[in-house]
Amino acid sequence: MNANKVIIYVSLIFLYLGLSKSLSPSELGISYVNNQKSLSEIVRGQPLSVVLVDVHSTGFIIKTYYHKYRIVYGFQTYEELIVRVSRNFMQKNMNNIGLSIMNRNNDGEVNFTPLPPGSVFIGDTRFGRWVRNKNNDEVKWIFHHAYRFLPKYLGIQDFKITFKFFEEISQSISNNKAFYGFNDEFGNKGEITKKYFPSFFKKKKANTDDLKLYMKNYFKRNFFSR
Repeated sequence: MNANKVIIYVSLIFLYLGLSKSLSPSELGISYVNNQKSLSEIVRGQPLSVVLVDVHSTGFIIKTYYHKYRIVYGFQTYEELIVRVSRNFMQKNMNNIGLSIMNRNNDGEVNFTPLPPGSVFIGDTRFGRWVRNKNNDEVKWIFHHAYRFLPKYLGIQDFKITFKFFEEISQSISNNKAFYGFNDEFGNKGEITKKYFPSFFKKKKANTDDLKLYMKNYFKRNFFSR
């Protein structure tokens, strides 16, 4: 009886491995991102902000890792992209949900410092302007009417962008240090991220202790909210 259970268990493992192989991203045409350089080679165009909106992994024994990006362009609408990523790249960005992990400015210069989404557009007078509040002398960023949809695409329409915030972005780029907002509004713990990119927080962790249940749920899980 015990021998039969072992045979069944081993058979299920090989079945799962076979399914994993048949559903491999390379065969489904999903691009592979090993590091920052390969990300910049896959994502073309300028200016743009690549926002990491979800992460996902599959596999019981051999794990495969995925990122889902929202790519917001300056002069066209956004698009969403799912790629397979290396384990190192996955681990490097585990705390960067809701952040822009790659920016490319209008001159084609690329920056990989994790920053609040759309940082590449802030301070660029092609996209907006600075407005001073006469009551408290505070200076904030306003997008031009032609680019009024950018904040919505980026998930920052309810966030006030001050000149002090812009200065902190510039300092973070100089120091190559991630910036999650003065009050950690962005990233895995950020309230703005949870509000506008909720799919990562809604997913339930698969019960990998039960192989049969895991295989059943495997086909139900994906990046998109139901």
